[in-house]
Amino acid sequence: MSHIFGNLTYDGLEEAQDRLGGGYQALETDAYPAIITMAYAGQAASGARSVTVHAKINDTDYRETIYITNKKGENFFLNKDDNTKKVPLPGFTTINDICLVGTGAPLCDQPTEDKLVKIWDKDERKEVPKSVPVLVDLIGKEIGLGILNSLTDVNEKVGNDYVPTGKTRNENNIEKVYDLGTRMTVVEAVNDMESGAFMDAWVERNKGQVRDNTS
Repeated sequence: MSHIFGNLTYDGLEEAQDRLGGGYQALETDAYPAIITMAYAGQAASGARSVTVHAKINDTDYRETIYITNKKGENFFLNKDDNTKKVPLPGFTTINDICLVGTGAPLCDQPTEDKLVKIWDKDERKEVPKSVPVLVDLIGKEIGLGILNSLTDVNEKVGNDYVPTGKTRNENNIEKVYDLGTRMTVVEAVNDMESGAFMDAWVERNKGQVRDNTS
């Protein structure tokens, strides 16, 4: 086994915080029990690295590709008010939290094995088996996911840029990760809280809401 994300740690990064945010049928915004059925590493043409997560949520097969680095391979951005502070990318925090809640180990310590996974091929316009690094310890783990339903633009490529078409669609994104037994987030666990309170507040504020991310 290898540890392909071994260089992506929280060392030198600002501490994460819990924050309350404001064809396919998107899930309603809510907190859901989920079973991880697949998690594999990928990389965009730009160089940005990602982890794609498949999960079983009730009767829904949920899938999301989450970018954990920028195109330079960095898992952080600089605080706009103090560029000496490195802030972890939201996607990195999400995947790192999934690893911590699911296995007790951070992303950098997750072993991977190359396995065949059916992945969408844009040229063949169908899913085809491809060998990818799979985060094997995550498979089968049960965790809690705070999933957001957002209204987003449908974009098309014009030249080198993607521009809105005027059409919209609803998409899901994992916004928070928590332990099913204690309902504690990683932030609450790291700060030695006696019980989880954030997710109840998150659900109260966000349940059933649709976040408008259109331009």
